[in-house]
Amino acid sequence: MGFVVLTLPPAPVPLGPPRDLARPERLSPKVQNSLPAMAQLSAFRPIEVPDKGYVASDACIECHPQNHATWFDSYHRTMTQVADPEVLLGDFDDVKLSENGRNYRLTEGSDVCWVEMLDPAAIPGTAAALQRVRSPIVMATGSHHMQAYWFPMGVQRTLGILPFVFLNETQEWVPRSAAFLQPAEQGVSHEIGRWNAACSQCHSTHPQKREMSVGEWDTRVAEFGISCEACHGPGQKHITYHRESTDRNADAVALSNDPIVNPEALSHVRSSQVCGQCHSVMTLKGDPERINIHGVSYPPGSDLRESFDVWHLHSPEMKELLKNEAIRDRVVRTNEGTFYSDGMVRVSGREYTSLEQSGCFQRGEMGCLTCHQLHQSSDDTRSRTDWANDQLKPTAIGNDACLQCHDQQQYSTSHTHHAADSVGSNCYNCHMPHTAYGLLKAIRNHTISIPDLKQDLAAKRPNACNQCHLDKTLKWTATHLSDWYSIDAPELDADQSEVAASILWLLKGDAANRALAAWTMGWSDAQATSGNNWQSIYLAQLLNDPYLAIRLIARRSLQTLPSLAELKITPLGSDAERADAIQSIIATWDEDQHPSNPALLLGPQNAVETERIDSIMKQRDNTPMTLTE
Repeated sequence: MGFVVLTLPPAPVPLGPPRDLARPERLSPKVQNSLPAMAQLSAFRPIEVPDKGYVASDACIECHPQNHATWFDSYHRTMTQVADPEVLLGDFDDVKLSENGRNYRLTEGSDVCWVEMLDPAAIPGTAAALQRVRSPIVMATGSHHMQAYWFPMGVQRTLGILPFVFLNETQEWVPRSAAFLQPAEQGVSHEIGRWNAACSQCHSTHPQKREMSVGEWDTRVAEFGISCEACHGPGQKHITYHRESTDRNADAVALSNDPIVNPEALSHVRSSQVCGQCHSVMTLKGDPERINIHGVSYPPGSDLRESFDVWHLHSPEMKELLKNEAIRDRVVRTNEGTFYSDGMVRVSGREYTSLEQSGCFQRGEMGCLTCHQLHQSSDDTRSRTDWANDQLKPTAIGNDACLQCHDQQQYSTSHTHHAADSVGSNCYNCHMPHTAYGLLKAIRNHTISIPDLKQDLAAKRPNACNQCHLDKTLKWTATHLSDWYSIDAPELDADQSEVAASILWLLKGDAANRALAAWTMGWSDAQATSGNNWQSIYLAQLLNDPYLAIRLIARRSLQTLPSLAELKITPLGSDAERADAIQSIIATWDEDQHPSNPALLLGPQNAVETERIDSIMKQRDNTPMTLTE
């Protein structure tokens, strides 16, 4: 067996022609037993270099212990971590994984975890491509929902990715191709250089890609993860300002000269743009060579658009961009995976772009910090873990978020037409429905909107009403929106008038709609509204979906239903394993009596309208989709 040799990266070199990256060198047999410990591996991965006024988060503890402690417990901090074994969520205890004919073996040492695999740098079809190598895991990305792992390529600080992620919720390994909504891949990609070139931009603080020649990176960051200075700006001048001050009782006027940025003190636009430096659909603006070496120059508190182009689907800037024939096809593909056809964002991680489209932001003063907080307040009674899930302020839980601006009497039950304590009177459910996708789930859309069935249908987007009322038709929804709010009803075909909207999304929708429908059927608010004793036979259909992510989502929702919580379901298993699971689901269904319901295609005595279901499934939208979350 051969092993990847890890050599010290050379000094930075000017941009020039690429080296031969066919394969790394090998360790000789004499030194195979003296493998490097984690402390020595910094030579082969991106490193932290807090310069240019950056001092790193440890410098904040002395004066801001509470803020530092709450940030430390947040998922922003753990966006990227050095792969010390104690921070790795995945099981590396001699685990064997396989993907598209390539086998991987994960092992753990005293302070380093390893992956053994076919040489990821070898040219396919050569003898080298058949040789197995062993590489250390040096970095991890994510910690909330899933975690990805990176190994060094032995070329400067360039990284490759393990083509599996570890799901925190289910404690299992899945292929990366199953963790994102995309067509199943036939090959395996180690995405060499992806962290250096792309992930670093939003998973670290002040990243400097430093591509020194094609395919070779000497990446540096001020700090891994999203740290204090990502939002407050470089801290050195702030520290110097206070340490050199002789007046400990400086008044507010003097403190206004403090060079640090406090997002809470900014306008709703500028404070939201601090979040927007990561949570946007955007491209870098400026000299590419300078950005490559020195990083983006965006200082928190400044106008984001001085450093980035923030894109909206139908903006003049986007129309101008689409005139460029050289990149038009790539831009169109990106747009299709990012926006609905009417311009609403459809994926997670782009919340600032969504917010910019909202009237509450454009005509009011709603910003990211209206609802979210980066530091848990001292009077917040929630556990640190509960707070960190979405970092909502206590005043933004439930309708209190909207009542900061809107009058409670004006928006009472006479407005909602639902019981006051029901999920139908939850402002979020109607005006921020779960129509964005990411992280194997549906996410609330951050474009504050009014239910409009005609617009949603035109954009091929699920509507808020039927995400709760899973058992109702689009005709039912159109009638109520017209009667209650005088919203024009669209023209509907027979299926839309007779069959529950959720079933249409699940059986004939595109991949994104099927994913959202699968998640919604397991959502507690929807089950409280529509019941939970009929969804299983429809979710079972998705265990054979060609999109692996949809199978995983369907399993999660199935396990929220009565009698199925303990059912063993292997959505990524063999055809036979999935067939057994489907038969078990059907058998469980048959044990109960289900009332006739034409909208759910259920007849008397547990009869299911299979011919109608088959007819609807034949109309499925099979347009290939890759959502760029």
